[in-house]
Amino acid sequence: MAPLRISFLIRSVYILLPSNANLIHTAKGETTLLNTNALIFTTEGGAKSWHGRPVRTTNQIKCLLDGFDDWDVSADLPEWDSHPSKFKETRLRPDIVIHSAATQQLIMVELTVPYQNRMEEAHMYKREKYMNLIKELENTGYKAVVMPVEVGARGFVGSSVYDLLTKLSTGGNKRTKALKLLTEIAENSSRWIWSRRNKRFLHKD
Repeated sequence: MAPLRISFLIRSVYILLPSNANLIHTAKGETTLLNTNALIFTTEGGAKSWHGRPVRTTNQIKCLLDGFDDWDVSADLPEWDSHPSKFKETRLRPDIVIHSAATQQLIMVELTVPYQNRMEEAHMYKREKYMNLIKELENTGYKAVVMPVEVGARGFVGSSVYDLLTKLSTGGNKRTKALKLLTEIAENSSRWIWSRRNKRFLHKD
């Protein structure tokens, strides 16, 4: 791992980057702890929560895709297929929708990239945001579930991501690789933004 990357990661985790907010906190003697829903990886490739307790194993979680083979995936991106027509009647646009037309089932995935100490807050906010939509879908014969997931801005993946991958039958090495990739993308993005914090960007309309 490059020295600059190590330095950025350590300082960001312990709130030591020289931002105005951090300097004020330091002067007051305040500290910020990581949320206990963040994950770290063991040397064997497994995952544990930040406080050391092991994450639930695959055989403890029922797969959401079991028994059906007509699942379609759509994402709230221009280059992807549009969401099912049911979503045209609402302003809510989940990041990812996994849809089974035959069984009228919907799995909505909502991503948030918060600070680690706000993971629980972000998770609850996204879950509550879609409760009314889930009730409306259920009233029309659909079975819907929302899966909020969090990837911390400093590179720590929320345990909700681990659970989601497991419930979608992504386990073992594939799950470990996906978690590490998400970690690297979040960390690299935050480091890129931080390195350009003093630059002005011009946006064309």
